[in-house]
Amino acid sequence: MKFVFKQKNYLLLILGVLFIATGLILMIGGGSENPNEFSYEIFNFRRLTLAPILIVIGFIIEIFAIMYQPKK
Repeated sequence: MKFVFKQKNYLLLILGVLFIATGLILMIGGGSENPNEFSYEIFNFRRLTLAPILIVIGFIIEIFAIMYQPKK
């Protein structure tokens, strides 16, 4: 049986999924216990900058993993 992807492609796919999952996990939280109070915790560096950067890097890795062809 011949597979379309090689082992390196699958490793890159897993790495991309890990980056995306890490970014989504970093976005969790920041809410207030009391719904009548606003929490400025949602505007910190982790949720506004770091998490979206990790998600974009994960999608770039995914695209690269799909397009990558090992040298023959």
